[in-house]
Amino acid sequence: MAELKDVYKCRICGAYIEDSVHCNAKAKLIMSSEQRVKLSKLVSGILRHFPESFGVHLDREGFVEIEELIKAIKRSRRSYSWLTREHVIALVHLDPKGRFELLNNRIRARYGHSVKAEIKYEGDRSVKILYHGTTERRARSILKTGIKPMKRKKVHLTSSLEEAWQNAKRWKGRPTVIVVDADALRERGIKVLRAGKYVYVVDIVPPQCIKDVIWNETEEKTLS
Repeated sequence: MAELKDVYKCRICGAYIEDSVHCNAKAKLIMSSEQRVKLSKLVSGILRHFPESFGVHLDREGFVEIEELIKAIKRSRRSYSWLTREHVIALVHLDPKGRFELLNNRIRARYGHSVKAEIKYEGDRSVKILYHGTTERRARSILKTGIKPMKRKKVHLTSSLEEAWQNAKRWKGRPTVIVVDADALRERGIKVLRAGKYVYVVDIVPPQCIKDVIWNETEEKTLS
């Protein structure tokens, strides 16, 4: 996960921000960077993969009441005694990737599920190039078989090359980025759906839709 900043609340307008000064006044610190990172990982895990482990019940669309989520976390993890509704809302509003969604006092993960969640995504016709972070070893296999969802419900791609490299570095092995031709996917009848600020999901990426592979982060080349 990319480095996250401390979270503040403006004492004047009430906005959640990442700066200690807002509206020409000193803002109130409500969550440290460390707390924010840990909470983001935990909430992502619960909403995407293991709600039952925390006694959380997601509805058909992957939503859960915010208060239910907070109570479940506090019940299971004593180190989160500080957690309030305000922290969860701030987490959602400031998430750099748009991982979460709030609706009528409920929260859900927008993408990345291994548990069943019927989420309706907006179809995209404009993005041309998408990226997938992986390792060199996996990339060589992907060139033959394509990108498959594996344990997730869909394949996750990003329009940000920087994000793709960050994702690639999470895996054990030499980071590598797959370059995907979005128009080639559409030509094969594969819908490209937007799931977050930079995140797109598809059912599968056939090897014929792979445009290039960037084997080294310092590699200089123009991809279009």
